[in-house]
Amino acid sequence: MQSGQVIVGKYRLNQLLGTGGMAEVWSATNVFTEREFAVKFMSPEVAKTPEHAARFLKEAKVSARVNHPNIIEIIDVGQSDDQQLFMVMELLSGVPLEVAMRRQTPRMTIPEFVFVMTEVASALAAAHRAGVVHRDLKPSNIYLHRDKNQAAVPKVLDFGVSKFLDDGAPNMALTMAGTVLGSPLYMSPEQARGDGDLDGRTDIFAFGAILFEGLSGLRPYDAANFNALIVKIATTAPRDIDDFAPDVPAPLRDVVKLCLEPDRNKRVAMFETVAEELIKILPDLEREPAHLPAPMTILSTDDPDATNALPIVRAGDRPTSVPPPAAQLAAPHFAAWQNPAANLSHTTAPTSIAPPAPRAAPQPAVYAMGAAAAAVILALLIVLVTVLRREPKIITVTGEPRTPASVPVVAPASAAPSSSIPMVNVDTLPMAAKPTIPLEKGRGRLIVSASPGWCVVTVDGVLKGPTPLPALDLSAGTHHLRCEAPGKKPKAVSLIITEAAAANYKFTLD
Repeated sequence: MQSGQVIVGKYRLNQLLGTGGMAEVWSATNVFTEREFAVKFMSPEVAKTPEHAARFLKEAKVSARVNHPNIIEIIDVGQSDDQQLFMVMELLSGVPLEVAMRRQTPRMTIPEFVFVMTEVASALAAAHRAGVVHRDLKPSNIYLHRDKNQAAVPKVLDFGVSKFLDDGAPNMALTMAGTVLGSPLYMSPEQARGDGDLDGRTDIFAFGAILFEGLSGLRPYDAANFNALIVKIATTAPRDIDDFAPDVPAPLRDVVKLCLEPDRNKRVAMFETVAEELIKILPDLEREPAHLPAPMTILSTDDPDATNALPIVRAGDRPTSVPPPAAQLAAPHFAAWQNPAANLSHTTAPTSIAPPAPRAAPQPAVYAMGAAAAAVILALLIVLVTVLRREPKIITVTGEPRTPASVPVVAPASAAPSSSIPMVNVDTLPMAAKPTIPLEKGRGRLIVSASPGWCVVTVDGVLKGPTPLPALDLSAGTHHLRCEAPGKKPKAVSLIITEAAAANYKFTLD
């Protein structure tokens, strides 16, 4: 591949962003739309191995099935004229969570870290609902991406070792000779034992391991080598967060402990519950934003088996449309995190998390795990976790009237909702200030608030976070909003968004 080369008559290669054992990644521009992407080309030698090619292509299938803003978007996949497999992805700019967790100046705060993990929980909840289990969640597979407005958007990467729960495949993971799929540092006990009936709870354990590491500076398990680590995870309890992060608020430590429960039958079963609990904790964390502790573990990014879906853009070797390195590598104190629970998936009703039974005494020794590998084949049969959503009673909500604006009304984009949910046209709502950032064609802007107090808002089933929300840019047409607050009746409304209009909507809570 070379700069200026056009792939399949559509993607013009710009610059080489990075190379690895399995693939190389280029920035590229669609010659028709002029949008910039990252294009990953699989090494022809690697592609000769069916398992490698299958993992490469699986990422595209997962993205298409889940379609979540916190999962890296795969736009296209195909073969070049010389039969080289390629994948077209959104171009990310930022740093992996693993790097952000270890940055010293300035340090990442606990609220920022919990915000990131809440969005990760949202993404994985969506994946599980779509019948996909990740199986290799780790800090290096979570990327802190800056979008075009410099807002921070956590992205979950590398679904190459994921499992479709309904594909009828045999109970074997995609493996390569002499390797284990999944990172042992974050592996669940059932995965370490090679149990043949894994389900989404294995991702929840890995999620808890990341929480533990961020809040304590240590990993829940460490050992002198790969084999010892696998045995320890499979047969012993993890370190207790109470012993290694006693200053972390107890409700947050309780979430960590329930995620890290060795007995999966006692472990929290759904990411919706995890996200809900983290959202409830965030306001208290924001009031006294402590920093993450200094890490006491080495980086775990040495993962030659990974499909490396992420194009890590390096200083001095960058496409011109990507923010400069100084902006990209700044600490994760992004302005967009002022509302730390924004852009999450729909969650279920709050579920109380009680501390699990006392654990075994923690292991005192701390070891640095190397990149050793051993030949282990794990039999993995993933069982779908059925996500049950509570549907509380809907009551009528009305907006404050205003003089209609002289802009055309766009017909509703979806079928009319139930008669119990009111329909409100934004032309009857108070106008918001003229947008300082231009709206894209076919979109309108909505600012949602609540009074008295606050509520958690979902739009079309996607959780946007607690009020007051930042401005939402929505496609013209009908959108269904829902508002829930502790101890108050949930409310819902359907709004007809008008192209180019900006309006306010306030939920009245009682």
